[in-house]
Amino acid sequence: MTRNGGCPCHAVRYTVDGPVRDVIVCHCNACQKAAGGPWGASSARREHFTLEDPEALIWEKAAVSDHDASRAWCRECGFYLLWDAPARDTVSFAADSLDDPSDLVVAMHIWVPDGMDVPPAQPVEWHD
Repeated sequence: MTRNGGCPCHAVRYTVDGPVRDVIVCHCNACQKAAGGPWGASSARREHFTLEDPEALIWEKAAVSDHDASRAWCRECGFYLLWDAPARDTVSFAADSLDDPSDLVVAMHIWVPDGMDVPPAQPVEWHD
């Protein structure tokens, strides 16, 4: 199955020609600063993910990352779109940036502050 997505202003567009992972919501300080709150991300295998115009993004090294990751925002609207760690086989993208994310569910929350009540983790699935 082919899926499309991008930022709200459509300056950044991408295609995933393969399965995508259910959503993992990150509550770390870095994601909250980048996204303005917890960041819900899906991912796709690197070979299945294609950006239409890589120049439409602003890349910045993640301030805190055990994976040498970088984050990307739309150059036009500032939407936080991508998290990419070069050694990983997948690229993470904002789940709400898919044109149709309706079949995805939140599988888990990570880096949750102590005392925060979140639903229990669900099995992580990949969707065609």
